[in-house]
Amino acid sequence: IRWCVGHRTIVVCSALVIFAATIVFLYPQVKTEYFPKSDEGRITVELELPAGTGQSVTRSVAHELYAQFNEAVPEIVNCSYSLGQADSENAWAAMRNNGTHVISYNINIGSMEKRDRSSAQIADVIRGILNGYPEFKKIKVTEGGGGMGGASTVDVEVYGYDFEATDLLARKIQAKMLEDGGCSQVLLSRDEYIPEYQVDFDRTKLAVNGLNSTTAAAYLSAAMNGSTQSFYREDGDEYDIRVRYAPEFRTSLEDIENILVYNNMGSAVRIKDLGTVIEAQMPPSIERKNRERVITVSGIVADGIALSDVVEMTERTLEETEIPSELRVRIGGSYEDQQETFGDLIMLLVMIVILVYIVMASQFESFMSPFVIMFSIPFAFVGVFVGLVVTGTPLGVMGLIGVLILMGIVVKNGIVLIDYTILMRERGIDVVEATVIAAKSRLRPILMTTLTTVLGMIPMAVGRGEGSEMWRSLGMVVAWGLSISTLVTLVIIPTVYVSTASWQERRAQRKAARKAAKA
Repeated sequence: IRWCVGHRTIVVCSALVIFAATIVFLYPQVKTEYFPKSDEGRITVELELPAGTGQSVTRSVAHELYAQFNEAVPEIVNCSYSLGQADSENAWAAMRNNGTHVISYNINIGSMEKRDRSSAQIADVIRGILNGYPEFKKIKVTEGGGGMGGASTVDVEVYGYDFEATDLLARKIQAKMLEDGGCSQVLLSRDEYIPEYQVDFDRTKLAVNGLNSTTAAAYLSAAMNGSTQSFYREDGDEYDIRVRYAPEFRTSLEDIENILVYNNMGSAVRIKDLGTVIEAQMPPSIERKNRERVITVSGIVADGIALSDVVEMTERTLEETEIPSELRVRIGGSYEDQQETFGDLIMLLVMIVILVYIVMASQFESFMSPFVIMFSIPFAFVGVFVGLVVTGTPLGVMGLIGVLILMGIVVKNGIVLIDYTILMRERGIDVVEATVIAAKSRLRPILMTTLTTVLGMIPMAVGRGEGSEMWRSLGMVVAWGLSISTLVTLVIIPTVYVSTASWQERRAQRKAARKAAKA
């Protein structure tokens, strides 16, 4: 310390060089994420065969896959699947994607502590099995329940009115994102187009037959979907009696054309005499965002790859892709949520630094002493960046929360040091000697408080138990940041304090000399 305060220029310049080198060389190597992916011991699989596939065929494929999953993944504790069209009374199932061509699996693989493979590795095994089935139009394998702790996603949102143009661009982006290798799977939000029959009523023909479009549509709906005509009651339970055409009379286009509609006079008229029946392809739903039609290309970030890397790949893909002028694309998903959350946390970080300075200024009754103590904060970031790069840990929301905690901890060592230095100066000791004595005297309490915090964070930083992924980056950030900041605080804070105190003393002497000269 005595050498440092005697060579203040060298020490301060060296510290600034270290900080600048960290920002220039280490900061660009720091990867970012939203929330770390947790191993929740559960995998969900959603599969879609071509629309219109019979339920018997779907059931056969589902049972075959069930046997393959259990054979390839011995870690499976329980595996269940569902398929088919949701009943009109089953509101929960009706809200999910369902149909005779849709299969949903819910796979429980147990606690991570009882198996050698992670949920991501097991999910890759399942994807490998499913890739052997080219008949699947859509394959979605999700680790955990999604959201916080689930796999991150990079969504490319394609805005445009024309279905064909947006579909074409979305499929181009999907293919390129799969080629980049940063995503384990890339999905389109727009489901497969569903074949349907459309009836275009001729208003003139309706009027001639004494009908209107509402009446004709009601007869058609009753024939195809049925209508509840009565109830059957048994043992206190009540069942709807739904009446509609038998399947063999409502399957083909000709069947629909021959459906009978009755007017007010009781005369029967066939649908083909009232309009035209055509076969069309329509999306099952039209997705909108900000009142614009949108289709989302959703890439699930592969295991071991940071969200920031996939975002860079996606941005490069979009730059290389020719986008029609009538369409617009933007990146969303977990990346969009991450940017919003990071912005809020950075604003909170700035407020914390300001409030810490205000509190210290009011306690020290000085603006200079808190300013010197705040020099420990930049070097806390040096420790954070070094720790993240050395351990290969991405910086996410939990890591930023650790930075917020760190801001309140790193200044305490400087407070202990400067407070004792001021006490020594009040006893009449020279500023350099007071600084050396304070550094020597406060070394042990500073090390004690630092070690208790760092050692308390180590189990969190290196934990491997269930759910440890969520807190690992927080412990890593606090441990590394506080360790490096403490080492720097013991050197840079006394040096900067001596420099500022010496400057204040010289300034006070010049003022006194000017006053004496005027007198």
